Amino acid sequence: MHHQKLLLTVCLLGAVALTGCAPVGGTSTASASTPTPTPTKTVPANGEHYSSVASLEAAFVEAGGDCSGFEQTNKVTHAAESGNCGTGSVLSVYSSLSDRDAVVDEMKQFADVIGMNVLVGENWIINDKKVAQYQPKLGGTLVTRAATK
Repeated sequence: MHHQKLLLTVCLLGAVALTGCAPVGGTSTASASTPTPTPTKTVPANGEHYSSVASLEAAFVEAGGDCSGFEQTNKVTHAAESGNCGTGSVLSVYSSLSDRDAVVDEMKQFADVIGMNVLVGENWIINDKKVAQYQPKLGGTLVTRAATK
């Protein structure tokens, strides 16, 4: 009796082991495995770090921004690099947080007169009227004020 149970156990284990195997030269009879979904890119809350204004411009366009006629001008004070889109948007990247923050502070001084619509990221600023719609894809902090004068 013990010999029959042992033989039955060996046969069952062999059958289980063979169930997932494909026959030689054939295809597997097991169902296809579920493909692993491609992970979606998660943007850091403060946005990516951009090494140049050209790379920021590319990300801005990918996020839906209109930057036709882009020209790197390097005219923004404190910015390592800056440029303008033909649509009036201004993009800038900074070497330090203090430089970036100094520009935001200067803009706030004139916000009551001219308004302010900027997206501030890790080492960058985008000044654009529609900047709020780009935040979900670029990250960063919105700094907006309506002109009151």
